[in-house]
Amino acid sequence: MKLYVRHEFDCTPEMFWKMYWDDRFDAMLRKSSTVDRELLSEEKSADAHRRRIRFTPHKELPRAIASLLGSKKLIYEQDNTFEPARSRMLWQVIPTILPGKLTAKGTFQVNSTPNGCAQVIDGEIKVNVRFVGGKIEQAVVAEVVKSYEQTAKTSREWLKKFGG
Repeated sequence: MKLYVRHEFDCTPEMFWKMYWDDRFDAMLRKSSTVDRELLSEEKSADAHRRRIRFTPHKELPRAIASLLGSKKLIYEQDNTFEPARSRMLWQVIPTILPGKLTAKGTFQVNSTPNGCAQVIDGEIKVNVRFVGGKIEQAVVAEVVKSYEQTAKTSREWLKKFGG
């Protein structure tokens, strides 16, 4: 299932990325988040900034899906590689459940616009489970979109407070 989320901000792409990597922004995200994030690894070079993060939602999955998956929560890890020269991050989900049956990957791009910048998340989420894969995909995409809506709200708050 296709994932596409776009938000515009009143800042340059450079300011957006400055915000994205700022500890104060991370703290603001954690306050309003429904997901716990744990940094597993981080590597920086001149060409890329790579992070691996584990996400654990506060909310449990619906009972029927949880019994099917064998887990009460959809815990996953995400491998992010930021390419500053291209103003984008490549992301890929490494599932802790459904090995070989769930794939999720895409790009997180920030582009200049006449009034600032646009953040565009473009990706695909596939769940290869007979009969219910499509339903799981819909639920996951809906949660991801909801999460980015909250993140956009927090981004605008950070930009008002710290964006200069």
